[in-house]
Amino acid sequence: MTNTDSLRTLIEPTHAGMALPQSESAPTQLRGQRLRVVVADDSPTFIEVLCALLQLDDQIDVVARVGNGAGAIETVAKLRPDAVLMDVDIPILDGLNAAMVISSRFPGTRIVLMSVFESSELRADAQACGAVAFIDKTMFRDEFPQALGIPTAL
Repeated sequence: MTNTDSLRTLIEPTHAGMALPQSESAPTQLRGQRLRVVVADDSPTFIEVLCALLQLDDQIDVVARVGNGAGAIETVAKLRPDAVLMDVDIPILDGLNAAMVISSRFPGTRIVLMSVFESSELRADAQACGAVAFIDKTMFRDEFPQALGIPTAL
């Protein structure tokens, strides 16, 4: 399985344990074409590592990196990516509110929210805001690379 297949699995709602119900407006670009992704996180270190992992697959294009929710909305409006990987706890406009705006204005953009906090309430909030998946960032070291289809030896 390629990194793109794994990321698509995360973005599509059939991924066991992480996915949320699918939006009616899933972009057709998610099947058979390069996946254009925006990464939104206020940690420069996390963003660099995540983007490096994503860019290992030549079928994924990280088209932008932003550090806050308002920047994520502006970037999605400009670039119309296939997906946004966004931290819940980011400045200016948090990830939940940014997800709500993005999902209502750009329903073809799939949103994957991430957080270091895992709770059923946060997962429900992510779903209510239009996210198609929620990732517990604390699994990053051991499980996140595998969830993206990246060998753990890296």
